[in-house]
Amino acid sequence: MKFKITFIAGLILSLVSCDHLLEFEPGEVILAEDAIQTSEDLQRLLVSNYDVLANLYGGRVQIVNELRGPNFGYPDNSLDFTAVYNRETTFFTGINSGVYTDFYYAIYRSNVVIDNFRIVDDLPEDERIRLEAEARFIRALCHWGAVKIYARPFGYSPSNDHPGVPLRIAPTQEPLPRASVAAVYEQVLIDLEFAAANLPLQNGPYATKFAAEAYLSQVHFLMGNYSEASQLASNVINSGVFALDEDLDRYETDIINPETIFGIISQPNDFRSTWFRDNLRSDNTANPQLAFSEDFAFFMSLSGAADGRSAWYTAGPRAFINRFNEKEYFNVPLAYLTLMHLIRAETLGELNEDLDIAIADINAIRGRAYGDGNNDLASDASPDEVISAAREEFRKETACEGLWVDQLLRRGAMGESIIIRGASWDCPGMSLQFSNSETTVQGFELNDEGGCL
Repeated sequence: MKFKITFIAGLILSLVSCDHLLEFEPGEVILAEDAIQTSEDLQRLLVSNYDVLANLYGGRVQIVNELRGPNFGYPDNSLDFTAVYNRETTFFTGINSGVYTDFYYAIYRSNVVIDNFRIVDDLPEDERIRLEAEARFIRALCHWGAVKIYARPFGYSPSNDHPGVPLRIAPTQEPLPRASVAAVYEQVLIDLEFAAANLPLQNGPYATKFAAEAYLSQVHFLMGNYSEASQLASNVINSGVFALDEDLDRYETDIINPETIFGIISQPNDFRSTWFRDNLRSDNTANPQLAFSEDFAFFMSLSGAADGRSAWYTAGPRAFINRFNEKEYFNVPLAYLTLMHLIRAETLGELNEDLDIAIADINAIRGRAYGDGNNDLASDASPDEVISAAREEFRKETACEGLWVDQLLRRGAMGESIIIRGASWDCPGMSLQFSNSETTVQGFELNDEGGCL
């Protein structure tokens, strides 16, 4: 079988790092007409946008989200990490300000691409559509990433009219208020649906139709649109383009993992995966910045040594993370096949439909971790048992990836009593504070501060 993998290509991105197009940032006054002359200029600007996305998701966003949830313990020696962990970020906190700024750099560049097709005379229609689809794919990922970190989750209010993040769909520097979460999610869906309809099945190192569908599945899952999430996950699974890997290591070095639908490729000198390496590895420092929490270590210990994922941590006063050991650099999967199987399994359980498919999804994941036929979910498992098993495997498989807190917030917003590290899922401080740049916008509504005690 031939695997077609979509990656943000570190090597290609490094070639444009000094290009004049990188000067397109909020606050600059360079005119598009001065920098965009040809279709190649548009392509280079788009590639530079993937560069920002790679810097965001090379570990920064994942670590911020894990610090918001229950999987990581108290940071060892970082004021920024501690502020996020304690739910006491302010607009002076460097890490959340930097992440927020980069989300909007990428959004801005996407809007510049979309807004300036008219400048280029030699742009064929099919190229225009592809470029727009890629730009809207990136814009959707960044709006969605931002609204999950800086706003209450979807479902927090009955109409989702609670404050989200600024919704920017034009390359302007005009100060904007926070759009509602409903409006942000609506635009994310519009952009991803356009991308899924217009991206090719193969697109070199860039976004494809399958990447857009994989993200649509995740977005609908958090919205509680289980039928849509299940169908989109099935589209990717049934494409035959991807395959579950045979081991437990999706973070490969120098080889492309067959599960990856969309991700970041890291090379020795491009600093793509250093946030994982420098803050999580337990073999290159006696006391790494971050380690698993006692809660997560206990959760993993319930499976015992028979679960191959038990090798991902070392029990002790601090549960050190071993998942990235012995790796100086590695590729970072963002959307991948295991995730699609687990989303489909839980959504089918929620819908009480096709439970045989859901059970097979779970057992495929468990078979890899325990060995075929070991610890299988029973063929007559109830919907509640399917949901419970899917959630258990989701937390294990996505450890260090920053996805589990989203699931807890989804469940809290849908009525479950969810406690995250001793505090309610909806307490003040669960959402990060905005960047200092927004404090200068008249009337901009900042998040509550003060922690969750």
